[in-house]
Amino acid sequence: MNLTHCQLDLPAIVGPLQVYESIGHWNTAVLVILGLHLLPVWGVAATLLCRLSSSVRPGLRLTSALLITVPPALMSIATAGIVLPSTGVIVEILHEIVISFGLVQFTGLCVRICEGRSTIISFCDKNSVKLPIGSPPFVCLLPLSQPPINSVNFNLMDLAPKLLLLYKSLLLGVEIVYLVTGYQPSGDFVSLDNLHNVIGIPVGLITIYFYTMFNFVMNNVMAGNSKRFIGVILLVEFILFDCTRLFFIFLTGTEMLTCVPPYLTQALVVHLMKNYIKAFVATGLGLAMINLVVQTDTERRPRTRSVPTSMSSLMSNVTSEDETK
Repeated sequence: MNLTHCQLDLPAIVGPLQVYESIGHWNTAVLVILGLHLLPVWGVAATLLCRLSSSVRPGLRLTSALLITVPPALMSIATAGIVLPSTGVIVEILHEIVISFGLVQFTGLCVRICEGRSTIISFCDKNSVKLPIGSPPFVCLLPLSQPPINSVNFNLMDLAPKLLLLYKSLLLGVEIVYLVTGYQPSGDFVSLDNLHNVIGIPVGLITIYFYTMFNFVMNNVMAGNSKRFIGVILLVEFILFDCTRLFFIFLTGTEMLTCVPPYLTQALVVHLMKNYIKAFVATGLGLAMINLVVQTDTERRPRTRSVPTSMSSLMSNVTSEDETK
């Protein structure tokens, strides 16, 4: 029996009771395990927030405090999506907003640690640090010569996460309007009511491209300061969260994933499983990120270091530095 397009009599809100009646205690087991992860992460974050004044210099405390709240916020949002699967679309956008907010805070943290944009640009000029235009996702530009870093292209790299955060906030506004007015989108990818999501594809690619270039540049400028890896963790989270969308498009398109009567439609099953994955990803990467945020800021000035040319080399730097500690 093909249940992909089954018709279910759904309540206005699908919550824990409806999920239990559809899949039984499988979801209960996940909630128990998730609670054992969520509470410690919030506990660690709260404890480190209280101790932040002793490990971070005054000019960086607010930005560092906001970065510490990103992992528990991601986990809390995922938990809300698991408890109330009918909030799936809103929860997915909220995840993207929180990560985008983290990207904005990270770029600000880097600029403050290096004592301003002019210091970074001057360092890049003196040490021949070029703009890595062959960064993912536009690796096709790798054979081209790298231009020097100036105030214009550096400001674009710094602005990109802010534009991403703004656009994700606009997406949330559209979905809230749909929810409040009771409008049901057609479900077609190429349609007027899905135009905001279609536009979001190039916006996401371009802004993440500029942010990835920023990461490569700061990996060189902030050599010796482990806080530069915060940006790598946030980028990996953004990519992994985005990949879940493509993965479940494949599963639903091939009818490998179906609805679960009496209350879980195919869309609700997708949202539920996405949040299972995101919650545990946010736990592992989040704890590592919190640890980096609160580490003592020993390196304030830029130092010379070769620029990695790929994401794999940047990740290998993270691994090698961890092994030396």
